[in-house]
Amino acid sequence: MARTKGSALLRWLARRIIAAALVVFVVTSLVFVVTHVFTDPATVSLPLEATEEHRAQRRAALGIDRPLSVQYWDFVSGLVVGDLGESFWQDQPASKLVLERLPATLKLVAGATLVTVLLAAPLGMLAAWWERRFADHAVLGFSMVSISAPPFWIGYLLIIVFAVQLGWVPTFGSSGFVSLILPSFAIGLASAGRLAQMTRRGIVEELRKPYAVTALSRGFSRSYTIVNHTFRNVASGFVTMTGWELTRMFTGYTVVIEVVFAWPGVGRLAIHAIENRDLVLVQAAVVVLATLVVVTNLLVDIARRMIDPRVELG
Repeated sequence: MARTKGSALLRWLARRIIAAALVVFVVTSLVFVVTHVFTDPATVSLPLEATEEHRAQRRAALGIDRPLSVQYWDFVSGLVVGDLGESFWQDQPASKLVLERLPATLKLVAGATLVTVLLAAPLGMLAAWWERRFADHAVLGFSMVSISAPPFWIGYLLIIVFAVQLGWVPTFGSSGFVSLILPSFAIGLASAGRLAQMTRRGIVEELRKPYAVTALSRGFSRSYTIVNHTFRNVASGFVTMTGWELTRMFTGYTVVIEVVFAWPGVGRLAIHAIENRDLVLVQAAVVVLATLVVVTNLLVDIARRMIDPRVELG
């Protein structure tokens, strides 16, 4: 029986990995289509007054004067070995430039995730504990404000209050742990608001189920029942929502916040590449961030299965 369950788990994991690899392949292929079929990299990278001769020279330099099938094969084979092309803005391999910035982005996402989890779980449990009382309404108000306010607005507000007025932290850049605090909160507050609402709703629903009603009737306090019983049953959903918030961070929030705080990450590099019309570097940044999103979703699926064995192995 144990061997059967183990083989089913391995098959499930293999299917998830294959599906993740296919998604990465499809996304990178779409990136190639957008940057090579619907766009002319030579025209984009050159000034408007460039002559057709200059465009032809740039197409030859970029290798886009060859048949599209040959370009696609070179693109895919390059991905396999980590070659994402040459940045004509900085005249360096695009993969090298992106990977140099990747640790900063991962650090920012890790800080924002820590803020999200440390705020969302306690606030959600507090709101469920004091359902329909002041604490519940306060958490709901915090959630609504944090969700409604754009991250860049929260970032500027945090800079004005804690960096400019109080002088507690740097206004921009990456100069140690202290400089990570404000951008992490600017990203994490909205995610914390959504997760707190989900946690509160899930715990309140669990408290109305027979096992929780029985525990309360036997003299267990509401706080004990929430912490030791109901929250465990919403943990799988909590992990799933955290994974979704991570994908939001990789696909949008970090780009905006890295610009606001002059954070040296992949998002800010992509913005500079767009400003300098470096389509190859933009393409490399998109491919890396998309791969991170797919890997994150795969890890979330695995974490859910480890937390709750009842998750279907479909």
